[in-house]
Amino acid sequence: MKQLERLLFLIKALKAKPCTTHELLAQLSEQNSNSSIRQLQRDFKEIALLLSNNETLKTFRKDKLKYFFIDISENDFTSANENKIYKNTNFYVQSKSKHIDFNLNTIENAIKESKSIVISDIINDQTGDNNDFETKNIFFQPIQILIHRDSYYVGGYNIVKKCVQIFGINQIEKVKLSSYCELFPDVVKLFNEELSNRFGVTKNIDSNTYTIVIEVSSVLAGFLKNNYWHHSQKFAKKNGNTIMYLKCGINRELMGWLFQWMYNIKIIEPPLLKEYYKAALNEIIFIDESKKSLVYKNIF
Repeated sequence: MKQLERLLFLIKALKAKPCTTHELLAQLSEQNSNSSIRQLQRDFKEIALLLSNNETLKTFRKDKLKYFFIDISENDFTSANENKIYKNTNFYVQSKSKHIDFNLNTIENAIKESKSIVISDIINDQTGDNNDFETKNIFFQPIQILIHRDSYYVGGYNIVKKCVQIFGINQIEKVKLSSYCELFPDVVKLFNEELSNRFGVTKNIDSNTYTIVIEVSSVLAGFLKNNYWHHSQKFAKKNGNTIMYLKCGINRELMGWLFQWMYNIKIIEPPLLKEYYKAALNEIIFIDESKKSLVYKNIF
């Protein structure tokens, strides 16, 4: 690997996630490029010269290890891309931080090394899996890192509660590697089944899957058909109207997705989903007309 090729490879790696020098050397070795720590130190000086104005090579220390990463300034990134043909709206894009990068790195290592993690501090509720606001010492076997709506989540198995859970990476305040934990095939199967039955990543109201039948307006149908929402999605014509079919659980994310289309959809089946939909509509009207302060609610 030539010098410029090596530098560009390192830049790509450091933009993807924080890395130690040993991790970078291992990645280079996989590309059949042997290097050394001394050479990396020289490369870091060269990398700084190749970065854009809004990019900076930075470091931080954790557990006596030094991590290198390339920080991208969002404000400069926006201004630098104003004249480009393609522009990212950043809608739903998760804010980047060293904290998130560290969490991703720790969880990624746990998955690679078949180790469990201890989440010693977790905040808020994003997926319904922390709707009781459990905050301390969650013993967790991470199985997969999920990218959903351009944000990071970790899916895995709660060792104490013996159930599949999914948490937002930015919910996790403190995490560390735990002891070796063998990942049994049936746990992976359980996770895949759970994820398959969820609409998105949000926890379902129960263990059942439902046949969701939705009547869709003609223009919206054209948009929905051209996008992926769930692996079970199917479309059919009935009495001149477009019907969308889904086979999944009922959850908060499905409800929000339905409200997104406002008056261009009509729920046909199941009756339980129609009840939740109408209850949410009534609650929205009540809140709008009420003078009471808002309080976080999860109707599921």
